[in-house]
Amino acid sequence: MDRKKIREKLNDRIIGREKNFNSAVLASLIEIDGKFNFILEKRSKNIRQGGEVSFPGGGWEKTDKNFEETAIRETVEELGILPENIEILGKLGTLIIPAGILVEVYVGEILCKIEDLNINLKEVDKILIIPLDYFRKNPPKTAKITVQMHPYYELDGKRVEFPAKYYNLPEKYHKPWNGRNRNVYIYEYHGEAIWGITADIIYEIINI
Repeated sequence: MDRKKIREKLNDRIIGREKNFNSAVLASLIEIDGKFNFILEKRSKNIRQGGEVSFPGGGWEKTDKNFEETAIRETVEELGILPENIEILGKLGTLIIPAGILVEVYVGEILCKIEDLNINLKEVDKILIIPLDYFRKNPPKTAKITVQMHPYYELDGKRVEFPAKYYNLPEKYHKPWNGRNRNVYIYEYHGEAIWGITADIIYEIINI
């Protein structure tokens, strides 16, 4: 056994990344009158996240060299700006969602003016410009949800069962079972609820 080679391969990684949906977002900042603001999007109703408020972002594609490029590409597509109008300030971290989603989170400054944005109306209904100070002065409310596991999935309209009985797994896995309760942050801004992934990112940025 070559222990040196084993040590070289053992490094900090996300186990099972290839089984999850890999994505990246850009926590977009813009400076107005000397103060930073978040640029958030309210998603168009006809897409998967319709009606929700989020940062620009989306799924990693094979043509992306890395996740930073994913975040930039999605921001360019959704806000209608040029790549040179985005300055990446750094990576905030990796957010792991129980639903099987990994989100690589970057923080970046948008260098053009608000009036220069040309949002993609197929994906974005409108943008929200919210000062960072608002989130400092208005901490989120907290609620709880439970993620439930189902021993099946849908494929082409058909239900495919998880082979719990075949492998003689404990009976609790033969029917839906609950995971742990988890806290969810919710911010309110002018009648809009900002929660989930987006609220987690905002909370983290405000607290650092």
